[in-house]
Amino acid sequence: MDNMKAVYLEEANELLNNLENALLQLDETPEEKSLIEEVFRIMHTLKGNSSMFGFANIAEFIHNLETVYDHIRGGKQQVTKELIDTTLASMDHIKQIVDDHELSDSSNKDRHESLTIQILSFTGEAAPTQIKAEPREVKEVVAPESAEKTYHIHFKPGKSVVKDGNNPLYLIDELFTLGECRALPYTERVEDINKFDPKDCITGWSIFLATEKAENDIKDVFVFVETGSEIKVEKLSDNNLFKNGSFKENLSSMVLENAPVDISVLQIVEEAPVSSSGITKTAEAPEPQKVDKPKETRAATPAAKEKAVTSIRVQSEKLDELMNLVSELITTQAALSLYTDKQSNSELESISENVEKLSRQLRDIAFGMTLIPINNMFGRFQRMVRDISKELGKEVAFITEGGETELDKSIIESLTDPLMHILRNSLDHGIESKEERQALGKPERGTIVLRAYYSGTNVNVEIRDDGKGINPDVIREKAIEKGVIQEDSVLSKKEIFNLIFHAGFSTAKVITDVSGRGVGMDVVRRNINNLRGEIDIESEVNEGTTLTISLPLSLSIIDGLLIELGKGYFVVPLAAIDKCYTHADAKEVNKFTNIMELDNEQIPYIDLREIFHVKDELKQDITRQIVVVNNGKGRVGLICDHIIGEYQAVIKPLGVYFKEQDHISGSTILGDGTVALVFDTNRLVKKYVTKHEDIKLS
Repeated sequence: MDNMKAVYLEEANELLNNLENALLQLDETPEEKSLIEEVFRIMHTLKGNSSMFGFANIAEFIHNLETVYDHIRGGKQQVTKELIDTTLASMDHIKQIVDDHELSDSSNKDRHESLTIQILSFTGEAAPTQIKAEPREVKEVVAPESAEKTYHIHFKPGKSVVKDGNNPLYLIDELFTLGECRALPYTERVEDINKFDPKDCITGWSIFLATEKAENDIKDVFVFVETGSEIKVEKLSDNNLFKNGSFKENLSSMVLENAPVDISVLQIVEEAPVSSSGITKTAEAPEPQKVDKPKETRAATPAAKEKAVTSIRVQSEKLDELMNLVSELITTQAALSLYTDKQSNSELESISENVEKLSRQLRDIAFGMTLIPINNMFGRFQRMVRDISKELGKEVAFITEGGETELDKSIIESLTDPLMHILRNSLDHGIESKEERQALGKPERGTIVLRAYYSGTNVNVEIRDDGKGINPDVIREKAIEKGVIQEDSVLSKKEIFNLIFHAGFSTAKVITDVSGRGVGMDVVRRNINNLRGEIDIESEVNEGTTLTISLPLSLSIIDGLLIELGKGYFVVPLAAIDKCYTHADAKEVNKFTNIMELDNEQIPYIDLREIFHVKDELKQDITRQIVVVNNGKGRVGLICDHIIGEYQAVIKPLGVYFKEQDHISGSTILGDGTVALVFDTNRLVKKYVTKHEDIKLS
């Protein structure tokens, strides 16, 4: 049972996160019916799961919330800011209970009762002396006979309903729990037994239900199979027709004669007059119709649903172990390839090639499993921005773009805190108050954009606001005051902005709970550097600020190009390479400006022998070669002794002695046990561009 509860807790947290995101979207577009349906659907699932696993207090609490949103679905209430605030507070409360695994904590109990009173105030019900699971039933017990109504339900599931993970028989069983029920199967869709897929659903049901429940409660039974199914619920009578002998007799005769269900025959006139509005007459059996759903375009397509059904949950520790094993396999495969090269055995060579091919395929699959959409992280910030902007009395539109961009899960986990700090700074110090924005002719509502996109071998995460910007003169004065720079120091605008990353540096005049305590930005840069990333700042006074974080796609395995330099070996990431040349291809090499001409283009170059102080003499039979790399902002040629060939590099962290080598991102072990260093081409090119800003890169 402990394992089952662990599954519940994991799913509950996921559902709560999804619910929070849906609520924040609903806060922006309160009239969007598809969002209302999504909020209700998630609550319904969470309530059911909580009840199933013994978390009755959570199930009862969510039931009250569900009632409010059921009223909204029915048009009885409207979505308001106050309701969204209360619902979000309720989600926080549920998360706390889930984390504590119980409600015994006194603060949890007090908050539970307080929120329950607030929730019930939206429904117009008085606060109960104790929390009841089904408050709506209390009203309906007064006159049970007159409260029962009879409904006809036409239900034809889509053919793929079983493949999608839903058993329609369970739904029929659930209807039987709502009241007195009869279900008659449709058989006209039954095909030749040799022609249909046994996993296809080839039947449907005509169902008669007498119940005290509301019509929406009946529809909720089918909430997870609406897409692709034919569902129609219509009221036949305001009374229980099963208590009428003629109704039961007519229904029985249809079953015995295997005749089509004729609603017009079953809609009999009772001794007690029934309001005509309660009866829907049709001359013939109803034609199957699709349920009219409000803009269900957000529902999953069959392909998407199939993908969701075939996925499973895997502990992250197991994925880490898998990646470690794949890394060891690649290292072993490299040793096998090296041994094969020394042998004259075609059969062994064929085996080695197959092992290399399979190890690459396994690596790609394992690597893909560790990539997750960055949108999973973006969703966490929606709530934070909403709460902080409300606390500061500012109106802020928070826009996310590129959420489908994928990053290694370990990078995303480490990136959350730095991004959170940057967003807090942007809200507190970047976005102006309404009055300030009005005076500057800006819209009252500020804008923060969080954007992710691919850039060569990296993923860039950009945080942009339209606030007051950073004044370089103020930064410079503060840096001189703190002794960070000398008064006569000559710095570029970019170098001045980078002073912000010095420990304890802050220009904030007032310390707030949100930010401005003089700590954080140095930690932000250190965390980004630990991920082998870079952070840049661009800003204009009264126009806004943009911080761009550039990160590698993965921290573990890359495809690279193995090069030789003296007696050492290096790996250049393959995705960063534009083209390779021999040194003889270069023309008009200017050693003073480090510019050479390749294919009629002037390209800056870096002689790797000079950078690494290689003193070994060149072998007489070697012609030096050039690897042209691109970081998305420019191209640079790397001059090496010899290009050996492609190589799968399992990146290992550098020791303390290499911490200051900002052009090296890690190391890898070759097949013979030799250590090769892996270039960080992004930093290498950036460092060169900074050093030669007067040179226009191609």
